Amino acid sequence: MEDLSFQQTVDRVLVHRHAVNEVFLTDLVPIDRDTCVIGAQLPLSHPYFLDQRAPTARYDALLLTECCRQAGTYVAHTQYGVARDWVFLAAATSIELERTDVLEVGDSPGELTLEVHSRPSFRGGRLRSVRTRLDLSMAGERIGVMEGEGRYLDREEYGLLRQGGRGGQVPLSSALGVEPAGVPVAPRLVERRDPRNVLLVDAHGTTEGVAARLWVSGRHATIFDHPLDHYPAMALLEAAAQATTLAVRLDGASSGRADGAFAARTDGADVRITGLAADYVRFAEVDADVDITATITERPPAAGHGPLAANVVFRQRGAVLTEIAVSAELHATDRTPARQAVAA
Repeated sequence: MEDLSFQQTVDRVLVHRHAVNEVFLTDLVPIDRDTCVIGAQLPLSHPYFLDQRAPTARYDALLLTECCRQAGTYVAHTQYGVARDWVFLAAATSIELERTDVLEVGDSPGELTLEVHSRPSFRGGRLRSVRTRLDLSMAGERIGVMEGEGRYLDREEYGLLRQGGRGGQVPLSSALGVEPAGVPVAPRLVERRDPRNVLLVDAHGTTEGVAARLWVSGRHATIFDHPLDHYPAMALLEAAAQATTLAVRLDGASSGRADGAFAARTDGADVRITGLAADYVRFAEVDADVDITATITERPPAAGHGPLAANVVFRQRGAVLTEIAVSAELHATDRTPARQAVAA
């Protein structure tokens, strides 16, 4: 779309970010009341989203999901008049990438176009829930689609909701420690370089996949760009991707350590996440362990390369928080450095 601008980012408050460098949206062009086109500039480097083990940096499903999250929030505020301090609660999200071959980071920032189709529901003249479909394209090529649904609450409603299931003050992420509360997984086993971006601790192989616990530093600059009273959906999606990657690396080992003491047979290949589909049932509280189990449901062919899938379940105090279906591709990789995935 010729009218779409990529010159500057939008107001950070309207995408629920505190740091300007965490804002990717640049413009919105309305088509009709419930349809618009949004632009996003994808960075050349990022300390979290582009912290990748692969020698060639790629824009991945998590970064594109974050752009979609920002787009949905921006539309709610600018097109439907949702107050700036209202809270969005995700009920379900799904992303499917149809092209990963066009997602390599180039010599200039990527320009992502999101065609947003909304199905809003109002009560008392105010937006209360919305279903959204976002068609994604880059350089004129369709790369995938994301769908999501959720609801909006004002601050009082949200406070009552959070207090309803707890006694006393709801703790914030700022109370979380900086050092891992357990034995962290080696970064290379989950396609990372920076240990601060590894969200799994105390992991071990199972007969069907892998089990681990969630851990995020309370000072993580992206996941907790501002203090939250729960682990956000974006953290659960990333943890699901990492658990799937680790399960593939361990490949169904019945026991073992995930601290880098061994190399899996898939160590020379990259795991590229192509799909994430989640239903969110409960809040993931920051003051109790979140247990993760990943079960491989589709293995790549004997050659070790091709499509794969896993089902990842998050539990807290025995109750299911969310279940995430992950699809991915295993690719042979030349480990000769090309354009590095930069953790700036």
